[in-house]
This record gives sequence, C-alpha cells and structure tokens, in this order.
Amino acid sequence: MIGKVTARRGGERSKPVAIKAVFFDVGETLVDESREWAEWADFLGLSRLTFFAALGAVIARGEHHRRIFRLVRPDSDFQQLQQQREQAGKSYRLRATDLYPDALPCLRRLRQAGILVGIAGNQPQAVEQALRLAGVPADIIRSSASWGVEKPDPRFFQQILAATPGLKPSEVAYVGDRLDNDVLPARQAGMLAVFLRRGPWALLQDARRETPGIALDDLHALPAILCRQP
Repeated sequence: MIGKVTARRGGERSKPVAIKAVFFDVGETLVDESREWAEWADFLGLSRLTFFAALGAVIARGEHHRRIFRLVRPDSDFQQLQQQREQAGKSYRLRATDLYPDALPCLRRLRQAGILVGIAGNQPQAVEQALRLAGVPADIIRSSASWGVEKPDPRFFQQILAATPGLKPSEVAYVGDRLDNDVLPARQAGMLAVFLRRGPWALLQDARRETPGIALDDLHALPAILCRQP
C-alpha cells in the first residue's frame, strides 16, 4: 500500500499526494541525544546544567551547535576536543538504547505499508554503521559526511532525491526536529516536510515561528497519517 497525505500550503488543502518514500533526520528525531551531550559535559569538566544552559543559548541564537565548544573552551575547537576525547577512550558510541521508543515501531510500520524508509542527517559516517548495528530497519542510511554536504544546504536534499530515482519530490517526505535545518529546506526542495516537535531545537524554534506542513509531538501517528486514504 502506498501512503497518502494531504499537504497544506498557506492554509489551503492541496490535491492528495502519494508518499512513496520517507527520510528521517537522526538526532532528536530517531535518537535521543541526551546521553551524548551529558557525556560531553562530563568530559569537559562542566556541570551538566551549565553545559545544557550554554547549548540552549547557542540554539536560541541560531548558531551551529558546535559553537558551544568555543563558548565553553575558547582556546580549543571541536576537532581538537573530539580528538582528545578519542584518545582518552571516551568517545560517544551510539547504542540501541539511545533510540526513542517510538522510532523502530514507526519505521517498521512504514516499511510494512510498502513505503521506502531512509535515514539521512548531519552525522559522521560512523553513525551509518552504528544505526545498522542497532537494528534500525531502513532501506537507505546516509550521512552528511558520506555525501560531503550538510543541511540546510539544498544539495543535501538533492542527494535524497537522487537516492530515490523515479520519484517526484512531492512523493518524498522528510521528518526532522528543526525548522531551519529540516522542515524549511525540505519544503523548498518540493518534499513533504514533517516537523517533529521534540528536543531543544524544536522547543525553541517552535516558539518563534509558524510551523509549516505537518507537525507532530512524536512518531506514533506518522504511519497512519502518511497511509491515510484521501
């Protein structure tokens, strides 16, 4: 069965579009990043409250999340700190337990409905294998590192469309927790944008802007929405 959804633009209902592929962001969409950020705070010798507050300030200013490392360690950059953490044997490794409880059931239901499931986010290439080892059911898993381009660059979303040959942009959905990196550029690429309102970026960005397209608080309802007949 091919999923169908009615996209909304400017408050008006458009012609139903068959959704044949759904791509998901990684952090705070499928993966709870709380442990990763907490471990960074511990490694840097900061209280978690202080580190999380600094991260919130970076997000609120619309800056790249790596700006936090310059903020708390002005004499170092992210690459240096990451290397130090690697050498100390304290690198973050994604675990199956880091997945949100609704992630795997959602992906399985979409695949059972005959919808192609993809995962593509701003992540190091190692995350691709980590997701596979965690048992994530996806037809395509890619990262910004393997593609050589990060969101919100339009070329990232063109890579998604190139990975689904034969499909129109309107037949592909992208699910993410950020308006700036996920929802708006996906919509500009002609895809159906789904805003997942969880995590710090979603909390702060949702309070500032009108949400375009579909907005959900979790992934439980997504398969039913995409598979609903008009």
